[in-house]
Amino acid sequence: MGFPSSLDCCKKTSMEFRHAIHRLYDEKHVSERKIAQMLGLFPSTVHYWITRRGESATTKSGRPRVTDANMDQNLYEASRKDPFLSAVDSQKEWTPSCSVDTVRNRLKQKGLKCRTPARKPFLTQFHRQMRYVYAHSKLHWSVSEWHRVVFSDEKIFRSSSRGALRVYRPVQGRDRFDEQYLVHSSNPVYGRPRFTLCV
Repeated sequence: MGFPSSLDCCKKTSMEFRHAIHRLYDEKHVSERKIAQMLGLFPSTVHYWITRRGESATTKSGRPRVTDANMDQNLYEASRKDPFLSAVDSQKEWTPSCSVDTVRNRLKQKGLKCRTPARKPFLTQFHRQMRYVYAHSKLHWSVSEWHRVVFSDEKIFRSSSRGALRVYRPVQGRDRFDEQYLVHSSNPVYGRPRFTLCV
């Protein structure tokens, strides 16, 4: 079986280089320097792959994984039980030995993504019909009647230091307006200090 030329080697992957190096070294008993000349590689490159014999070419050592399967499952179940549980709180309760980013990554790997929650339910056909009926009932109101109506709006303030509220829900699916993922204006959001000012 022939070996790739220097020009061919430049177009091949590291795995093919390794096979050629090990085949020459083990089966043909060719020296490292001679292998380097045959394959158009540096001698140090040939030596490097020979000393790494048996290791996967595509597997890097990297940092050891700090969570196991049980910890990952605990994070997932806690987030499913309380979608508004922040990654900071999850990290403190379930994985104090790892970072908050690791918690976010594990939840994402489980199919849960951090998103901005909807604050009102999606308008259904029933809602649209009721609005139409109400507007139609006031169609012929006079100016004096409208003067007796007070228009107002509200602004919600929250004293939490965690920033904007987030919810963890499945990456796939159209469940943004599901009740468990909604934040109503009257909802205390699991005890987080907040108040509403009507203007």
